[in-house]
Amino acid sequence: MNNEEMEKEREFSYWLCNIEEIGRITVSRLMQKAGSAEKVYRMQEDVLAGILTPSQLAGFMKARQEKKVKQDYQKLCLKGMRFIPFSDPEYPRRLRAIPDPPNGIYVRGGLPEEEKPAVAVIGARMCSEYGRYAAAQYAAALSGAGVNVISGLARGIDGISQEAALRAGGKTYAVLGCGADICYPVENRKIYDKIPGQGGILSEFPPGTSPKSIFFPMRNRIISGLSDMVLVVEARKKSGTLITVDMALEQGKEVFVVPGRVTDALSSGCNELIRQGAGVAGSPAVLLEELARSRSILLQKTADPDKVASEKQAEDDVEGFLDFTPRTVDTIYGEMKKRGLSLTLPQFLQRLLELQMEGRIRQEGGYFFLSGEKF
Repeated sequence: MNNEEMEKEREFSYWLCNIEEIGRITVSRLMQKAGSAEKVYRMQEDVLAGILTPSQLAGFMKARQEKKVKQDYQKLCLKGMRFIPFSDPEYPRRLRAIPDPPNGIYVRGGLPEEEKPAVAVIGARMCSEYGRYAAAQYAAALSGAGVNVISGLARGIDGISQEAALRAGGKTYAVLGCGADICYPVENRKIYDKIPGQGGILSEFPPGTSPKSIFFPMRNRIISGLSDMVLVVEARKKSGTLITVDMALEQGKEVFVVPGRVTDALSSGCNELIRQGAGVAGSPAVLLEELARSRSILLQKTADPDKVASEKQAEDDVEGFLDFTPRTVDTIYGEMKKRGLSLTLPQFLQRLLELQMEGRIRQEGGYFFLSGEKF
């Protein structure tokens, strides 16, 4: 198809996917029968009657009589959105390969770049401080290495990881369980507004669709479907996060987990996944190495050995700024900056996380202090 033909197919696909009474499975049957959305539009009524129920046929005929295919699609475009049908060359390759791909995707901004690796970062909505720092650190490191960060813009781990990806100057893509024109939850409005400029807002639901609990499992299969790998930061044993993990495994995706303390309820799901064979994401470097291996790609890396050595020295000095008095991240980082150390906040948080995993420091609430184990 040339550009003009593809644009016309988008118009007819948008029209077809928005007919009342006709759902995703029926749309697929019609497309398989006709070969294109425009050909579905022009199908004879007796042929349609062999595929559609009486109520579906009535809805189809009413929609066709209104003859508003082009006008309706133009209204969508005026809202700053596009509709990318399954038949479109732009339809994400990864998504096309899952067992039940959506018939089309509504997009504000752009689609994930096919040539770059993609990691879904997911986890608990009501996360701990440990989870917050881990999500921010891992997402910033992945994004800074040129990895597309995929998530659902939900409270907690999702939104934190996507905000960190934006701050790192990388690209992130939010898959919503509502229309792409609706920010949910509302407290992530600032993130929602920034994402189209550094990635995209995606949904299989038409504009104006309100969020419903039944939509989120459907949304989750797209989050994992767009990714090469899924990273779980925090999750309880029974949670929506683990539903996404199940979908990812069914799709053949790799699953990695940030380990947590065995006494933390928010780490119970993660630790159970590790027991079942999930990969252990001991650091962002583990994920980057795995992506490089599995995709045989070269990720963006610094080539300045002096800079690497300088950063390593600064990382080693982080522990020297902690003692047995609990202090906040802001206090510790502020003191480091006053002393002239050059670590960025994401690098500092990564080192804190590593020290905590090594058991050298402890965290209680939002406070960090030496554990005493090295003595």
